[in-house]
Amino acid sequence: MRGMTIMKPQVQRIRDLTLVRREGSRVLVIGCDSSASIGNKPMDVIQTPPDIAGYYAARVAVMEVLSAGADILTVIDTLAVERNPTGSEIIRGIHRLLHEAGLTDAHVNGSTEDNFVSCQTGIGITVIGEADEEQLKLGCSAIGDCIVMLGEPLVGSAVLEQEAKQCSIRQLQQLAGAAEVHDIHPVGSKGAGYEAVLLAELNGGSFQALPGITEKLEASGGPATAVIFTIEKSNLELLQTSIGGKMEIIGHLYQ
Repeated sequence: MRGMTIMKPQVQRIRDLTLVRREGSRVLVIGCDSSASIGNKPMDVIQTPPDIAGYYAARVAVMEVLSAGADILTVIDTLAVERNPTGSEIIRGIHRLLHEAGLTDAHVNGSTEDNFVSCQTGIGITVIGEADEEQLKLGCSAIGDCIVMLGEPLVGSAVLEQEAKQCSIRQLQQLAGAAEVHDIHPVGSKGAGYEAVLLAELNGGSFQALPGITEKLEASGGPATAVIFTIEKSNLELLQTSIGGKMEIIGHLYQ
């Protein structure tokens, strides 16, 4: 209507996430990830079934969006492989991951490459979620919070061999839904120490690691097999009881 002022969307990048703020209190949260040379094609460096490649490619982007406290709206796969048989197997792995998150096949859309023969696997994943502004778990930690790791940083063959040590999608959803949990960061290839420093900086503080855990802080988290989060120490025991899994304090947030 004439005379009305329409607010333009405000776009912000935090970590590997893009936030889009529109009129109202709902915020779009967008994450993405890519995977190359992991599959069963002749030129793939790491030989693995395509459904496994699809599962873990989707896991990274899904965990990024869930960790921000957002509900997932849709998952888009852009596959640099033919639809059949490789693409269908990758999509099957994506569906398995999403079913763990309580989503359905209808949440997935995407495309494949059927014009040219591919000899190497390429996967792109984009995840779009939505959250209320006050529910975002970004920059909401308090000085003095302890920084806790849930799950074990795993990479390569250890990801499949030690699956029980990973932070599950369900556990992450429980963390995101817990009011006593503040920021959550998935652990990527740069390790938990890198994510802890980033988390502290986003909250105007600094990270002080516990002594003797440098090796664990530097270990690659591969496809986000672990997460770190902040919480008041007095709330940690009850959270551990309700969620389960291995939780370990790795340091504290200081001014």
